[in-house]
Amino acid sequence: MGETRWEINLKKEIPENSFIIVGLPDVGLVGPISTSHLVRVFELEEIGYVDSPALPPVILFHKGKPHFPVRIYGGYKGNDYIVVLHADVAVPPAHIHELASIIVEKALDVKAREIILLGGIAVPNRMKIEKPKTYVASISREVMEAARARGVEPLSDGFVGGIYAQILKEGFKRGVKTYALLSECFFNYPDPGAAAATLEVLGRFIGHEVDVTKLLEQEEEIRIKLRELMKRTMEAMKGSGKEYEFTVPALYA
Repeated sequence: MGETRWEINLKKEIPENSFIIVGLPDVGLVGPISTSHLVRVFELEEIGYVDSPALPPVILFHKGKPHFPVRIYGGYKGNDYIVVLHADVAVPPAHIHELASIIVEKALDVKAREIILLGGIAVPNRMKIEKPKTYVASISREVMEAARARGVEPLSDGFVGGIYAQILKEGFKRGVKTYALLSECFFNYPDPGAAAATLEVLGRFIGHEVDVTKLLEQEEEIRIKLRELMKRTMEAMKGSGKEYEFTVPALYA
């Protein structure tokens, strides 16, 4: 069976040396909660969308305006151009490889500075954690060393699964600086607190502080609004490789 066609459609060109920040539904919905907030506080504009027959046939409406479920935002923060890829639907497991490939390919085309993946890493004791810890995961040793210099601990043991694992691999193979910022989170509950922790650490990497005050003030409201997306994301994660994140690697057994 051939590959499913994916399209990246842009209304505006992405400048060279841009940050590409990705927030896709995963555990705790940390990615899309983070990117949704980032778009608002950085006042980014919608500059394009991603579409594919693999995605659910839906269109979102917000304040009377239609939106594709996977959107691209962009804008300047100081002298840096920030690109945000935000998704309101989960990526079907069978199409993870294709989407990862086109994201990295586009980053190469526009000569992006780096790809930053925002997400979570589920922990069983999240209820007892007041301030989630954020880890960096990358195949690049250089990135891991740079993270330590910023006071961010690299993920030392375990698996990263799903779409982010594939983007990390594609980025490494194609020479694009790619890393994930993953905060401790709930597995199957929307976690704005983890998103706030992730965004605070993101600020250290891009050189622009992210104000998370409103995000934390609206925690309960966000949890209620995103319950259905969390449910659908849990269904989509089956068979995506996420189950490996709860496995101890045999190398360390």
